[in-house]
Amino acid sequence: MKKKLLTLSTALLIICSTSLGQTSYELINYYSAANISALAASLGIPANVYTAEYGVQAYRIIYTMPYMGETIEVSGAMFLPTEFPESCNLPVHTYMHGTIFVRDQAPSFMPFEATLGYLMSSPGYITLMPDYVGLGVSELMHPYIHSESEAEAGIYMLEAVANLGEELGFAFNDEQFISGYSQGGHSAMAMAREIQENWSETYEVTACAPQAGPYNMSEVQGPLSVFVDAYPSPAYFAYNVIGWNSFYGNIYNDLSEIFQEPYASMLPDMFDGETSASEINAQLPTLSEELLQPGIVDEILSGQNHPYMVAAADNDCHNWVPTCHMQMYYCNEDDVVYPENALSAYDFMIENGAENVTIYDGGALGHGDCAGPSIMVGLLWLDQFHEDCVPESVSEFAYGKTSWALAPNPSQNGITTLLGVPMNTQWVARDITGRIVCSGNSNTLDLGSSHGIYFIEVEGLGIQKVLN
Repeated sequence: MKKKLLTLSTALLIICSTSLGQTSYELINYYSAANISALAASLGIPANVYTAEYGVQAYRIIYTMPYMGETIEVSGAMFLPTEFPESCNLPVHTYMHGTIFVRDQAPSFMPFEATLGYLMSSPGYITLMPDYVGLGVSELMHPYIHSESEAEAGIYMLEAVANLGEELGFAFNDEQFISGYSQGGHSAMAMAREIQENWSETYEVTACAPQAGPYNMSEVQGPLSVFVDAYPSPAYFAYNVIGWNSFYGNIYNDLSEIFQEPYASMLPDMFDGETSASEINAQLPTLSEELLQPGIVDEILSGQNHPYMVAAADNDCHNWVPTCHMQMYYCNEDDVVYPENALSAYDFMIENGAENVTIYDGGALGHGDCAGPSIMVGLLWLDQFHEDCVPESVSEFAYGKTSWALAPNPSQNGITTLLGVPMNTQWVARDITGRIVCSGNSNTLDLGSSHGIYFIEVEGLGIQKVLN
């Protein structure tokens, strides 16, 4: 079944009342390929680096997952390319978002970070962005940096979306990609590990790109956050303590055990799902010694028995051996999520036999400035493991292996050049239905003014895809 293209006005008016099992969905927005190209340009992404191929529909998905012995309702955003060839199944890219404090800034409410979903989906991917427990439609306390619930929010969203395929006209192929930045890097790592260890009969991760995540909570992120004189975002540490206590229940009996007054009494109202990180940080002192109770840092760091350190070890996700392709990203002047998180994860994995794990230093950037380059480089890195689907309408003509290229791609004003092809070699160009739109034996190819995806078959040398 081919997906039907809905206009933006239709998308904004329709809330689908259909639910499949305990999953419901709502179409909330649509970007055309031209809109997505403009978005990429506004973000400074060069046209020769990123190509928008399909329009994309954005959905809010509401689904269920297990949490603390119960079944709870959570949400996430799904981005689905439109008008893709009906014979092609689609790869899935699960992108895990970074730290947010305000519930309605989660991806399914379409904040700025969620617009990345259009960029990720337009080349022909289903992109999923879980909101996590306690964010989006969930009104629980978010258990910040909790690996189990992060992983399961992603996996149960995969399960929920798979059940929507027949109705919405898509199917997964065998490719599963995962990425995320900051908290999302931790979540991406946790999800990849959970799939490998407990869901391998259902899913196999093709490649994972965790970025600037606090993977090593017990040895790096937790201790360094309280040990430094001036951690730049005390709201993060408070979020971590309060969030973990909502799950484990033993980090403290009263916040005054960890935080000094008046902050101990103020903090519960700050973490109401409506107050931003900047608002919280504005009310807290930067220096740890002014915020934390005297002696509490030594007490926490004196061994592995403090409940905070036990929880930290439970949420470590650096100490495993991925079998998927993995590349970790960090920037060496990050003083929010320390580079040692990625370095210690890489060292552990390599020392214990990982064969497909690499690490990428993004240079002398802080945490905020590291985000954009890391996400984009990670996206391009993941894409190398994706195999383009050649529609059945075209694949019946395919033969041989491609040892040539098309440039520029996308074409410029309909013109592209065959590179690595002998002069006077015959070629044909087909649209996604398999219809021949032009043919010739010149090394210059003119597709005219009709926009779309075309497949160029060179006699004896196979097929390449070009965007016009």
